Order: sequence, then structure tokens, then C-alpha cells
Amino acid sequence: MNWRFITAGGLSALLIIGVFYHINSDFIVSEAGATLPNAEDNLKGESEFDKERASQQDDAGVHATNYISEYKTDSTDTSLEVFILDYTTKDIFDRYIFERTSELPHVVKLDYSNHTKTKYTEESARTAADLFSRYVDYKVALSSVELEVDLSAHSLRDVTFKLDERENIRRRYFTDNEYHYLFSQEAQVDEAALARLSIAQEDTLSKEERKALIVDALKAGNPAERDAFQPTLNMHRINEIKNTYSNINDRFNAVAAEFGTQVAQRFAKTWEERAQWQAKVEAYTRFRDGLMEQGLSPETMSESLAEYKRKHFTANEIKRLKVLTAR
Repeated sequence: MNWRFITAGGLSALLIIGVFYHINSDFIVSEAGATLPNAEDNLKGESEFDKERASQQDDAGVHATNYISEYKTDSTDTSLEVFILDYTTKDIFDRYIFERTSELPHVVKLDYSNHTKTKYTEESARTAADLFSRYVDYKVALSSVELEVDLSAHSLRDVTFKLDERENIRRRYFTDNEYHYLFSQEAQVDEAALARLSIAQEDTLSKEERKALIVDALKAGNPAERDAFQPTLNMHRINEIKNTYSNINDRFNAVAAEFGTQVAQRFAKTWEERAQWQAKVEAYTRFRDGLMEQGLSPETMSESLAEYKRKHFTANEIKRLKVLTAR
């Protein structure tokens, strides 16, 4: 049986690509595509045991503290821990799975079940193993369908529909309490990302207006989200400084004041190289236009331009120049 675990989720990564597919920004740090499953296909072949277990779990409504209180005294071995369901559980499960992606799902489940017996008290070990088993089943379900969305071919409605389908899968495998600790934080990030994607696809706004609204939304996001997008926000701020100050020294001082001297030095060098390149392109354009005014034959003009390029540009620069000056 071939399978693959999906350890990355959420719409935020998809948004990074999608937003700037639509607004063509030059300051974004991008990530990989998102995982957006199809619930209908994921649930095919689910065993009757799994269905019965999901039904039983729907009525459980267990709070995380109940996991602790119910199993506190089930073992005399004080070296064993009590399994606690909290916001770190998903990351722990994902890390355990990631280290064993070459194994079959049932082998990973058995391995974790044995692991719980040496780590947790007897009853809470069974609780941990059961939750992990369903989490593996959920991962397998996600891996059985196409997960990535091409935003050049999918509308916002399509993305929303896929997220709703993933939500249905999660609800089938986990109780409300389990969902809260495993997925609620990610769902909040997805909701905010979906709102930004909506802005990115709003064709009544200009590119700059959409960019500004998205950056404002990122700044207003929760701390974890802001941390993830901080490089993007930093680049946006540095571009604002660049556009505000035409004087090189003023621009350098403004960047250094907010981001430090080393950052300012790196960007000063980058901006200088861009200015030099732009000057070379403008010089070539003037030379070409001058040749055209002389009424030279196509052959003579082509030879003159080729000679100019060989003298003033590298091979890679000539390729870039061809794109920038094409008519």
C-alpha cells in the first residue's frame, strides 16, 4: 500500500502564491502550495469500524481537563505521564509521523501505541493511541486526493468549497473538543487568509490598493500569523522607505534606523546595482534609437546592436535586455 502523509495544512501558504499571482508583487517571500483535500473521495473505503467509532466520538464532548482527571490514578508507576490533549498535540503527532513516512500507516499506529505504553499511564495511553490512530486515518484520507489549487484556474468559491470539504473530513474523524485543540487555531488562520485572498481577487481595486489592504490585514493578524509573514511586512516597509526618499543617504539612514546598519548596507548595494543596470539599459535604448534614426539597413543595424551588446553586457544580461527592450 502506497501512501503519503500530509504534514502541511492551511490556506496561508496558498495565499502567499495566490495573492501575488493576482497582484504581481515584487516584495513577497513565497512558500509552497496549500493542502486542500476533497472530502467525498477521502471518505471512500472508510471501514464500518471507523464509522462506528466516529459516531461514538461525536457524542463524547470530552474537554482536555477530563483527559487528565479521568486517568490520574490508573497506575501506581509515578514515572508515567498522563496524556493531555492541548494545542501542541497536533505538532507532536505530525512530528512523530514525519519521522516515519516510509512506514505503512498501520505500522506507524502500532509503533505509537507501543510508545504510549512506556510514556503514559494505562488508561490515558489508550486514549492517546486512539486519538493518534484516527489522526493517521485522517492524514491518509487527505493524501488520497489532489490537494493543491491552481489559482489561475480556480475561483475564490472553488477554494472555499475545498476548505469546507476538508472541514467535513475533520468533523468526521474528531469530536468538537478534539477539533478545537487540533485544528481551531489553523482554521482561524485559514479564515484570515481567505479574506486576504478575496482582496487579491477583487478586480475593482488597483494593484497598489490590494497590496496595501493585504499588508494592513497581515499587520492586524494574530501574533503567530504576523511572525510567519514578518519578512513580507519588512520588505514592504523597506520598499515604502525607498519610494519615500529619493536621496541615497536619507534612504540609507531611514532603513538603518528601523532595521539596522547591516540591512541598510545590503539594500544600498542592491539599489546601487539596480540603478547601474537601469542606466545600462537606458544607454542601450538610446543607442538603438539613434541607429534607427540613421535609416540603416536591417543587417547593418543588427550587426551594430550585436557589437554594442558584446561590449557592454554579459551573456545573461543580454538575455534580460532582450526581454526588457523587445518591441
